[in-house]
Amino acid sequence: MPEVGVLPEDPHPLPPPTATFARDAERHLLDAPRHCPRCGAAIAGPGGLVVEYWAADDRVFYCWCRSCDWTGTVVQVDRHIGHEAE
Repeated sequence: MPEVGVLPEDPHPLPPPTATFARDAERHLLDAPRHCPRCGAAIAGPGGLVVEYWAADDRVFYCWCRSCDWTGTVVQVDRHIGHEAE
């Protein structure tokens, strides 16, 4: 039985700060989508798949949701300009 107040070992530890892609790994864990855009179920961990790749300056997250079988991409944007109907 684990001791009270002791956290279990992190299953996804970050690489040491001096590693080549340490900053990218940290940003991925912070920015990757955690919920399915279609059904709202958790897609992080065993609930699905999130893979990050880059297309030019865009960070693209390819996602798959185990709950509703949705697959698609989520693109992170810095600024979005929308239009309102008249």
